[in-house]
Amino acid sequence: MSYSPKYTSESLVEAVTQIDITETTNPSSSQVLTWIEEVEKEVEERRLGSHTATDVYIDVPSLEEVSGYYDVTYRARTGQLFVLTSVGAGRLVPLTNIKGPIISITSLYKNDKDPTQAPDWVELKEGPGSGTHFLLLESVSGSKTFGYALWIYDKMPLPGPKRLKMSYTYGYNISEKILQEWCTLKVAVKVLQAKMGTSSGEGLTEFVGGDLGTYIPTQYQTRINLFRQRIAEIEATYFPHELAVAILS
Repeated sequence: MSYSPKYTSESLVEAVTQIDITETTNPSSSQVLTWIEEVEKEVEERRLGSHTATDVYIDVPSLEEVSGYYDVTYRARTGQLFVLTSVGAGRLVPLTNIKGPIISITSLYKNDKDPTQAPDWVELKEGPGSGTHFLLLESVSGSKTFGYALWIYDKMPLPGPKRLKMSYTYGYNISEKILQEWCTLKVAVKVLQAKMGTSSGEGLTEFVGGDLGTYIPTQYQTRINLFRQRIAEIEATYFPHELAVAILS
């Protein structure tokens, strides 16, 4: 099945390079689509933008297993309020082996049925407020987040594997326009690099005599350097520079 681009497109790459791309050109439309897929997968791997994780199972530890986590300082994910967790007032569920940073929780369900029985998923509502059941907490130090946990204060789940099922959004919430420009320029560099190995001057605005065999790749390299400079500026301005090491995983 053909890949469906999310951030950039062949037409956007053509616009920035001023090079026509078809199945008979070098590079071809198929090759450019492959490059687009590679670059956009890098966006997901680096958690740039907003991504969705659906129906992720979460284990609920016993009070003995989780006792050390109650000594960690947490704050409510929606603000600066620090939350003092204590055994008996609620159940603390560290969120381990999940993709972050978490932007928001879409849904959370618990299952208290015996493992030999069919699950009965009961929805829990995020609080605070009347009729709510849990808060998303983060462990922080300065401006860094070191991990996340659920503080379930009503309809507390039983301990055990896969007792909770959560859907959530995660990632570094970077503007899609910024990601579009970044992806387009990354693919454009690959297109120009491919053109350097040909005798075509397509996309170049002028020729000033001399040996065209030398001049053409030199001009392509100049444009590649300009694109790379802008890519570096985007990464320095908008992309995360440091990833905290999670202590809750």
